[in-house]
Amino acid sequence: MKNRRNDWIDCRDSRSALREFDAGMAFIALDFETTGLSPVEDRVTEIGAVKFNRDGILGEFGALCDPGRPINPDASRVSGITDEMVYGQVPARELLDELYAFLRTCPVIAHNAPFDLGFILQDRVRKEAVALENGIYDTRLLAREAFPGLPRYSLQELNARFGIDPGRAHRALDDAKACMELFLKCLERLRAPTADA
Repeated sequence: MKNRRNDWIDCRDSRSALREFDAGMAFIALDFETTGLSPVEDRVTEIGAVKFNRDGILGEFGALCDPGRPINPDASRVSGITDEMVYGQVPARELLDELYAFLRTCPVIAHNAPFDLGFILQDRVRKEAVALENGIYDTRLLAREAFPGLPRYSLQELNARFGIDPGRAHRALDDAKACMELFLKCLERLRAPTADA
């Protein structure tokens, strides 16, 4: 299967995921909480990232950050993150630079990757920096391939279906860990496509 385009990004395919995972490559599952839904107008309020390979978790990166603007009330209701929680934290621009150092060249995994990668793209544009060249995997696409025909493919629905501990749902580090677990379940299923879902 060729790489699949998910909105504006090219996501790597499942065969690449299996090949890289089996070779011992490190991956990073990533999640952001934000002030709203627009990568252009909104900013990151929390970053969560988990580095792992076939031997387990290699490191974690997670923190609240100051977006420099108010959080949309709808976004705050979903994540539970308030303006008071982020005020005075490390500015989002600086924390994203720390994230890039953590990512290095590892492939990035996200659920609905265009959302999170959209915020990275806009941050790089604002800084007039080169785009990241990390490979990208979208667990929403992988889950559709591994488990076709499910009624919904939201991270929370898939967590419930497959018994993945969501931790604090809609908090960045816990969602990143759930994304990692979903990625592993997809790979397991794709190795044995005739097994029951």
